[in-house]
Amino acid sequence: MENSYLGLLGLARRAGLLSLGDESVRSAVSAKTAKVLFVASDASERTKETFEFIAESADVLYIVVSETREELGNALGKRPLSTVAVCDVGIAAAITKKLAATNEQAAECLPLLAKKAEKSAARRRASRAKKAKK
Repeated sequence: MENSYLGLLGLARRAGLLSLGDESVRSAVSAKTAKVLFVASDASERTKETFEFIAESADVLYIVVSETREELGNALGKRPLSTVAVCDVGIAAAITKKLAATNEQAAECLPLLAKKAEKSAARRRASRAKKAKK
């Protein structure tokens, strides 16, 4: 299924791992919780440019998806959405991996995101090992 990543986005929404809409995404990026930012294909050029700049400034990955605002919002059970930020590196890597099959921009981001996900997993393992020793 071409849009199988949308199912993972829905799962992330139900888990509370997404920021939806322009203001919420801006907040997630400035709070440094956003890991990857998705922008709808029919978002205005100003929105695309603004969020690309915001993402690059904060070292957040930026991907324009083929879905429209309407399709992106419907997939998440919300109103039309121009922007979505994923705030968990593991789910962001999984979503980007699914998306990479059809999106060149996602394919380019995947190695960096996979590296970030591995670092995060290593930190969690180290933290758990430290707690287990106590």
